[in-house]
Amino acid sequence: MVARQIELKQTLLEHPDVPKVIETVVRTALDDTHENQTAAQKILMDRILPISTFDKGTDFKERINITISTIPIKVEKVINEL
Repeated sequence: MVARQIELKQTLLEHPDVPKVIETVVRTALDDTHENQTAAQKILMDRILPISTFDKGTDFKERINITISTIPIKVEKVINEL
């Protein structure tokens, strides 16, 4: 069963019409007069924006934060004394 699911997923990802389908969904989501605009927007939002970002029960302390900083290098000027 799992092998069949993987095969189906691979077939869907490699199908030559995938870009056309994505373009159609995006166009529909942006068309204010299209009757399926809301459904297209929901599909896109479910796939693009992780809903856990807005979940009230999410503990933001569990996030991983990476801070990259540099240490300033002091340039010392040497003056030759005569």
